[in-house]
Amino acid sequence: MASPIRLAEMYGFQGRHNDVIYMEPKTLPSSSVVVFFPGDVQDYPENMEAHRYNKNYIKWNLQDVAIILHNKFISSHVVVVRPSRMEFKMFGCFDNFVPCNNTGVPDHTPMNYALHHLERLLQNISTELKEKWSKDGIDKTDLQLDKLDVVLIGFSKGCVVLNQFLYEFHYLKTLTPDDETMSDLVNRIHDMYWLDGGHSGGKNTWITSRSLLETLARLGINVHIHVTPYQINDDRRPWIRKEEKAFGDWLKKLGASVTRTVHFENQVPTLKSHLEVLDVFKPDVT
Repeated sequence: MASPIRLAEMYGFQGRHNDVIYMEPKTLPSSSVVVFFPGDVQDYPENMEAHRYNKNYIKWNLQDVAIILHNKFISSHVVVVRPSRMEFKMFGCFDNFVPCNNTGVPDHTPMNYALHHLERLLQNISTELKEKWSKDGIDKTDLQLDKLDVVLIGFSKGCVVLNQFLYEFHYLKTLTPDDETMSDLVNRIHDMYWLDGGHSGGKNTWITSRSLLETLARLGINVHIHVTPYQINDDRRPWIRKEEKAFGDWLKKLGASVTRTVHFENQVPTLKSHLEVLDVFKPDVT
């Protein structure tokens, strides 16, 4: 059985780097790569085990989540992207994709070169793996993750990266349509999964800008929304429910392919049930 492979400090765009965890497909041939952006608390198992709070949720450490995704998307390569910072060993900060503060609340910009960073990461992961396997006598010279169809998945805080991609889709496709530097990658993004998105900021948990959503709808990307009461029924953060509804409603009006699933609807919201979305969500066939 395949095991998760840790790759430390994989370089991407202009000196940015992230640790990643890779798993090869269960079945071949493979024509896609799943890229996952985790939520707060999620880290390497040894880091979670050493933290008095996070250890309660060690079942959803980054390595085991890679295995969960490997078992769901059996003919896809899996790449789990660790945040570049874990503030207070708890708050994931995806600075390399979107500017954010010390609790990981994003400050979205029209262009932060997040897509460029993703493409370079996929290129450099491919190179690193080929070198590693070559030393072990395994020939994988045809591995080019950056040339495969892409499935993007954000969970909880990790959804801020998907949201930043929406800003950049709009910048590249609508505001600067003659710039085709990222068109190959963007055209290969077939599916995006928002799994119970949330962060501690007071707005922009879900994107509600019509212009950004028009660009997303025009791209023909399949959008998959999975939510739980932990986020959408949180009375302390009522904007999450409103924004999530607006996000889905606008995309449907604009003709996008959208599926929405509410999990654990009749259960008391807990962090555990929030994390269990990772166990229960199914790859949607659209």
